[in-house]
Amino acid sequence: MAYKYRVKYKESIETLEPVCELFDADNSEITMRFVCAALGILVLVFMFIYGHPGGGTLSGLLFFFVKFFAAWAALSIAAMIINRTVWRRAVRATAAGDAELMYRHRKEKNGKNITSQLDFYEDHFDSVTKIKTRAFEYDRVIKLLESDRAFGIVIKTERNIRAVIGFPKEALIDADIEDLKGFLLERCPKAKNKIKKL
Repeated sequence: MAYKYRVKYKESIETLEPVCELFDADNSEITMRFVCAALGILVLVFMFIYGHPGGGTLSGLLFFFVKFFAAWAALSIAAMIINRTVWRRAVRATAAGDAELMYRHRKEKNGKNITSQLDFYEDHFDSVTKIKTRAFEYDRVIKLLESDRAFGIVIKTERNIRAVIGFPKEALIDADIEDLKGFLLERCPKAKNKIKKL
């Protein structure tokens, strides 16, 4: 069976950096959401244990909840804006270090530079290196990610572990990235017909 799209690139610190940046940006957004949710719940619990919200009346309690949830929503929005602006610069700096570590680790493990390849077929895609080929069904894809320089496919493995398979956009051979995106959106129902821009 012939592949529809192929991605191929020689791994280096430079080619791994956009992939690490994509992964780190997605992780920082997930972490920020978790922290906002946890802090909101923690503050609410402490206010009920150590405070007297609403002054003991039903109308006061309702007004307290309206104010609390409005403040919580505003804090969450502010955190997401900070994450996508100021914090994104820190993520880019972290990605450079992560790419260097990943490159050294993979080079030690495989003995030399690796050529990474992804072949996209009608019903699955293969991740191919000299050492092994792994096949992934499209129904395992839970999210599609995109940044200026990279594209990522988030899958759930057989062990229910979340993994990101990413590549620099320029590694796509003889095809337009928009065509590949449309192809994947048609075949990945759990991605909910959207690509998360980072």
